[in-house]
Order: sequence, then C-alpha cells, then structure tokens
Amino acid sequence: MFQPYQTIELLRDINPMLKIGMKGVILGVWDEETVEVEFLDNDGYNIEYNGQVTFTLKAKDVHPC
Repeated sequence: MFQPYQTIELLRDINPMLKIGMKGVILGVWDEETVEVEFLDNDGYNIEYNGQVTFTLKAKDVHPC
C-alpha cells in the first residue's frame, strides 16, 4: 500500500507539532501497518518534537496524497 518517498497526509493530530492535514514523506515502510515519516515546515526544515525528526506512524493515521 505505502511506498518509500510517497507523500502522505495526516488523518489526526499526532502531537502538538504534527496536526491533522499536514503532509509528510514516507522514509521507510516497516510493515503493512507501520511507516516512518518526516515532516518539513514552510521553510524546508524538519519538524522536531521531543528530539525526534522522523516519526513512526500507523497506516490508519495517514492517507496517501
């Protein structure tokens, strides 16, 4: 279902920095239900939360763009 470098959109708020509707890029697909994603701000910098710049998310939390 998901592929590396595919653009996704968040279906729910993940944390205070990652909100519903934000777009990110899949960096890794761990299995059918789990992906590793990065998000950039409007200036092109990685969005960081609690020292993380990539986020392991469940497939139910994202939608392909």
